[in-house]
Amino acid sequence: MINNSVEKENELLDKAFHASPCLMAISTISDGCYIKVNKCFEETTGFSAEEVVGRTSVELNIFDIPTRVRVSKLLINQGTLKNIEASFRTKDGCIRVGLFSAEIIDFNGQKCILSVANDVTELRNYEKEVSKLERMNLIGQIAASIGHEIRNPMTTVRGYLQLLGVKADYRAEKATFDLMISELDRANEIIAEFLSLAQIKKVELKSKNLNDIISNLYPLIEADAFTQNKQICFIPEVIPNVELNEKEISQLVLNLTRNGFEAMEERGYLTIRTCLEGKRVVLQIEDEGSGIPPEYLNKLGTPFFTTKDYGTGLGLATCYKIVENHNAKILINSSSSGTNVCVLFPIR
Repeated sequence: MINNSVEKENELLDKAFHASPCLMAISTISDGCYIKVNKCFEETTGFSAEEVVGRTSVELNIFDIPTRVRVSKLLINQGTLKNIEASFRTKDGCIRVGLFSAEIIDFNGQKCILSVANDVTELRNYEKEVSKLERMNLIGQIAASIGHEIRNPMTTVRGYLQLLGVKADYRAEKATFDLMISELDRANEIIAEFLSLAQIKKVELKSKNLNDIISNLYPLIEADAFTQNKQICFIPEVIPNVELNEKEISQLVLNLTRNGFEAMEERGYLTIRTCLEGKRVVLQIEDEGSGIPPEYLNKLGTPFFTTKDYGTGLGLATCYKIVENHNAKILINSSSSGTNVCVLFPIR
């Protein structure tokens, strides 16, 4: 009877182990080799139990050595772990974030580690997006409160500078007046970017073809390329119309192409492509610059964040706002050979 009771209890524990919605694993303390993993572990990491058992997390590249050492030291010193956040890698190389808990147990006569992990990758991504939106809202409040108040006196100053510039008494100072006017115009552009971030009214979308918008802009983009001794190429494919705001999309394309030009040395090549992928129209802008450091990628689109010495950090933030207004998605891949920006517009 006692044996039957123990067997039923073990069977129940085994079912609970495999049915758990958390990643669960049992590994040896001595060498860290996996003895047993559950179905959630297999589904999340992409490794089958056969691939995992008898090998360590470091061998499988699930954890890097520093992470494994840090977690092991904490467990040995404390005897238990509760919700330690650490990154882990899946079979296909994706980095995910988990909250790890662990206990030291006896399993089949040897000291082992029972580890449990909750995959919180989506939660952390959501928190980042919420934080970004909060910062955008803050910028919006600042812009709404002071943007117009700054613009009004600037308009007055600009008008008087233009008036003085045509007077004979100040003809010798006209070049200085023109420089002052151009600087006022530059400040006005920055304020316009502030106000576009603060815009809360619904953007009017109409059925437009992305190729037509880019074709209309192409002479202006080509002129930018020529003045900077850069090269430009537009490769349009046949795409359907999508719901767009032409003014915002024009600003999006100009901002992204100018970022690309600024990232490249002279004779660098910028490529603009459009294509259809499934139920999305794709805008792709690729440059041959030196790329964006990996530690900066998650910060892109954050107001005031810039890698340029002379940038405001509002250009790309405006792009993200435009993408959001169109229910689109922006993907940025970067390496030492250049940066590829893809904007995916849904087809309704």
